[in-house]
Amino acid sequence: MEVAAETNILPSGFADLLQFREWGELETQADRYLKRQTTALDALQEFYDAITPRLPAIFALLDSRAPGSLAGPEERLFRMTLGLAEVAQAVETFHQSTVPHMRSPHRVDMRTIGPNGAIL
Repeated sequence: MEVAAETNILPSGFADLLQFREWGELETQADRYLKRQTTALDALQEFYDAITPRLPAIFALLDSRAPGSLAGPEERLFRMTLGLAEVAQAVETFHQSTVPHMRSPHRVDMRTIGPNGAIL
């Protein structure tokens, strides 16, 4: 019964990415950013190496769906792809899980400041 439940976590054809399903459960950029900072670089590299070559298939699937229509397994796959945006910084640029010379873990406030200084 557990195997049947796991087959519905990601869309058909993406079972090889099941070991990274926790990235698909992270709902916000802040959550993904914090996970990257608290995950060992070798684990980030493993995720990067597994998902990067699958991007053409992932994009083909997601691009075939109407905007705003993702749910369940497809939404998890989309969130995993968003996780790659965080992981790529660590793997390609920093060569470590955290931002160099920055205390860790830390958060980044992604809100927009308006012309009058108000937070939008």
